[in-house]
Amino acid sequence: MVARMVGLGLLWLLLWRVSALMEYAPHASIWFPPSALTLAAFLVLGWRAVPVIAVCGLIVTFWADLVYQSHMPWMQTLTSGVLFVLAHAGTFFLGAMALRWLDGRAITLPARVIGFLLIASVSALAAAILGVQALLLAGTLGPAESDGLWVPWWIGDMAAAVALCPLFAGLLGHVFSVHRRAFPVLELSVSRLPRRPGALQSFPGKLGVLLVPLLLVMLLSAISDHGELLAFAVFYLIIPQMWITYTESALRVAVSLALFSTVMALCVGLLDLPEQAMVYQFAITVIAASTWFGLSVPTLVAQNRRLRELAEADELTGVTSRRHFFERAREELAQARHNHAPAALLIFDIDRFKQINDRFGHTRGDSVLVEVARAIQGHLRRGDLFGRFGGDEFMLFISGCTAAQARERAEALRRALHGIRLEGIETPLSGTFSVVGILPTETVTEAFERADAGLLVAKRAGRDRVACTAD
Repeated sequence: MVARMVGLGLLWLLLWRVSALMEYAPHASIWFPPSALTLAAFLVLGWRAVPVIAVCGLIVTFWADLVYQSHMPWMQTLTSGVLFVLAHAGTFFLGAMALRWLDGRAITLPARVIGFLLIASVSALAAAILGVQALLLAGTLGPAESDGLWVPWWIGDMAAAVALCPLFAGLLGHVFSVHRRAFPVLELSVSRLPRRPGALQSFPGKLGVLLVPLLLVMLLSAISDHGELLAFAVFYLIIPQMWITYTESALRVAVSLALFSTVMALCVGLLDLPEQAMVYQFAITVIAASTWFGLSVPTLVAQNRRLRELAEADELTGVTSRRHFFERAREELAQARHNHAPAALLIFDIDRFKQINDRFGHTRGDSVLVEVARAIQGHLRRGDLFGRFGGDEFMLFISGCTAAQARERAEALRRALHGIRLEGIETPLSGTFSVVGILPTETVTEAFERADAGLLVAKRAGRDRVACTAD
């Protein structure tokens, strides 16, 4: 554990030094990865990460004094460091605790993404405002130098937190064997990977489609007289980033976003583009936010699919639900009439089912319904529509079938019910069936009403039989 904590601290210091090299103004970097690592460390490790982040904050304060050649007294530098730690660590710790609070909430993934983006943005804003005030109180900055500094400071912290925190949190969770659900896409899954990608469709190929245009845009904006306008073309790179988002695993998506933001930050410094820095900062933030929402889309699709399945299927037996049966039957009937084909409707219920419930209980009665549905499904043909009307009553829509042919099918199904054997129920099951041929001007509902009336007549005549009304 100690070695891993030391590694966390060294990584934080390394990221600080990298971001310091990318400053486009004093204390303002295009993106500040230590903020993302701080938020991720507090999210994953909680209080355990506080000493590491605090020590790192003090170290970089003295380091910055050397870099900027401020030559401040060591006590003033120490005071500045303590105030910086309180501002930086305090705000991101509260943000991490808010993310942890989401951990136990029963909310959807898109809501978690919104929570993450809001918390990361507000934490970065608070860190920027309090950080500037800390430098003012310590005397590190003067009023003139600090005027408006909180804006680039905030955007740099926010861009890094939004783009890199998910990746850092996922990696830290893996290293420290800690899992947080506050942002589920952090899981190091390898799902949704192409099985046999071509050269362009491989992950490196997709990265090339993302990063090569980025380099070209930034190079052209550096050499052109209209560089500030050309810089806005970087927002179009959301297209290849979303391609990666919808076709790769969450880990690879996070890696691509990290590379995208890193290359962009490096180019701002190497190509000397300070006037365009805020355009690229906002590009990082917007594309990162869109990416995380994009990762939630498959989850939404799966949830919607599940809800649709629940709405279309009977919960107990798994056959088509009453509502969906009539919707599908109307469509099938229209298609049959378009093809000048006949159609029939068959309904049946289980004989003396109430006695089964009264004698053996409703749980056993449910088992009977499940077994009946299973037996009928074993005799269905392609194109048959089988559903449950409610209670022990079932329906079967048969396209391309006359009433006489449907009667033969019903007789076979009636015999199939006799073959059902359930432990503890000695009396063989039976069912009463009613078959109607759907008339040329008749709706499915009207046909059902005729079939239901025929079922009542058949039951009064003695049950375990098939009543049929000709076309």
